[in-house]
Amino acid sequence: MDCRRIVPAALAVALIAGCGSSNSSSSSSGPRSWTLQQILQGTGLQRSADGLSYRLPGHPRCVARILLRSTAEVDTYKNAGDPVATNPDKSAGVRIEPDVPQSCRAVFTAAFAKLK
Repeated sequence: MDCRRIVPAALAVALIAGCGSSNSSSSSSGPRSWTLQQILQGTGLQRSADGLSYRLPGHPRCVARILLRSTAEVDTYKNAGDPVATNPDKSAGVRIEPDVPQSCRAVFTAAFAKLK
């Protein structure tokens, strides 16, 4: 047998076998990310005219300036002690602004509950 051919072939097989799906809908236990469009469509959030904030129709006082589009972003803000509202698997959400009514947290959480 020629080892010069077997070793590269075995490595290639091992690499291919180890590759899994990196699809964002694969598993809720691992890191996950969302596009802006997926979040806007899934939650009903609308971008403001200036493009600097997001709000839900029917809740004009509930404004979010920071949209969290991945598990890592959510974790970063939560670990910093910022109040956030997220979807069930905590892979998307918004930072709750200090100047919005406390009831906005429930409004944002309900909107993100639809994002699965």
